[in-house]
Amino acid sequence: MAVSSCDNDDLIVGGVDTGNIMSPDGNVVYVTDALGNSEGVVFSFAGSGTFNVYGNSSKTVSGDCSVKFSYTPDAILSYNADNGTDYEAVPEAMVTLSNDGVVAFEAGALKTSPLSVTVSGNGQLDPTKTYAVPLTFVVNNGQPMGGENSIVVLVRDTSEFPGTDKTYNGAPGMKMIAVVEVNDFSPLNPLGFTLKDSGKQLFDMVVLFSANINYDSQTGRVYVSRNENVQAILDNREKYIQPLQDRGIKVILGILGNHDESGISTLSDAACKDFAQEVKNVCDAYALDGVFLDDEYTDKDKAAASTNPLFQAASYKGSSRMAYEIKMAQPERLVLSYKWEELYNAEPIDGKQPGEFFDYVLNDYCDAVNPVETYPGLRQDQAGTGSWNCTDANWYKARWMPGTVYNFSDGSTMAYNDIFPLAGMRDAGYGALMVYNFYCNPGQRLTPRILENLQLAAQTLYGEDLQYDGLSYDKDWK
Repeated sequence: MAVSSCDNDDLIVGGVDTGNIMSPDGNVVYVTDALGNSEGVVFSFAGSGTFNVYGNSSKTVSGDCSVKFSYTPDAILSYNADNGTDYEAVPEAMVTLSNDGVVAFEAGALKTSPLSVTVSGNGQLDPTKTYAVPLTFVVNNGQPMGGENSIVVLVRDTSEFPGTDKTYNGAPGMKMIAVVEVNDFSPLNPLGFTLKDSGKQLFDMVVLFSANINYDSQTGRVYVSRNENVQAILDNREKYIQPLQDRGIKVILGILGNHDESGISTLSDAACKDFAQEVKNVCDAYALDGVFLDDEYTDKDKAAASTNPLFQAASYKGSSRMAYEIKMAQPERLVLSYKWEELYNAEPIDGKQPGEFFDYVLNDYCDAVNPVETYPGLRQDQAGTGSWNCTDANWYKARWMPGTVYNFSDGSTMAYNDIFPLAGMRDAGYGALMVYNFYCNPGQRLTPRILENLQLAAQTLYGEDLQYDGLSYDKDWK
């Protein structure tokens, strides 16, 4: 990268302390992680890992400007002295900075491109210790600089990851479920979100949305169909599934109706049993952790009119039978329900209550009816509510804060905080929260609001700050 001068006022390198910002005329450049934190940044990884940091400016940059980062062991000395700590620096040979440590402000920007810092511990770091990556930075503008120009990032080599089992006040915490539209986004994006103190993963489950249920009239079979995106992920499980499972995140296969007569609620009892074995075969083949049932997009009129013994009119009993047979075929795996259409209610099957064969039941976005009211035998910690959609701008007005409203197309509104307060869900004993259409791409305009809401969820549901490594994963398969 060519080093260019900054055309605006002199840039002063420093922290976010307002004394520095308000002192001399000119910009203050400071460093943060992807969430905007400049202090107390902690990253966890197994063996080796990468995280992003950014240079930030207090004023927009009118011309090209770059910042040069360097690994500087002495920076840990002043950090330890100021904070009363005795962190040991990661050996320099283990630290690699992208692009030789140079990142740039584009004209008009307040933030540089990311600096990727890779720590290659490869088992040589003590997993019981927290280490420091000491960095200094200078602005390449040929002008004198003042203020602080260092940042210390703390890292932990958790070769055995802390997992996902979070708590709040000593009690089990709610499960966070990321439903990823794999036609558009990579399932790896939930990986980088952890809790700062415990190192636990924020997300407990990732749903690959979605495989389908379809009928093949040539073979007379109802089967699990997978489009090219779902199949690419399954065929490359070492790249897209195993990294999630290595961190304790369960990978769940969505199963969704697909515009023919076969659906979650439209199969006969015998057909449900056969399809459940098909589902088991797919889960076995790709070492998946369960299924997410969604009863949308089935041609239910066609099913009701069919004379084929495989099909019947859609019913609550039909969707309950489907879940029951899947659970009986693979009791060690999870069965999740999206509470919608014929999955809104459930009925006992063969003497078992729905709470025995559904593991989690997740409300639709605006649904405030407690799933335990429509799923007999369901425990409160198996119920999920407060779901939100990452790609719908209406959900991003401080999602769970007082005064938040949703504007419906008919002109009516709904106050979210009346029915979906995070603390209220937590205190009522709800066990799950679904985040649909999850992604985290710097180029997407809603990403800052996603991060804001996830931070609020981490603080409220688990009493910890969120840590995000700043990495974004694109859909990189064809």
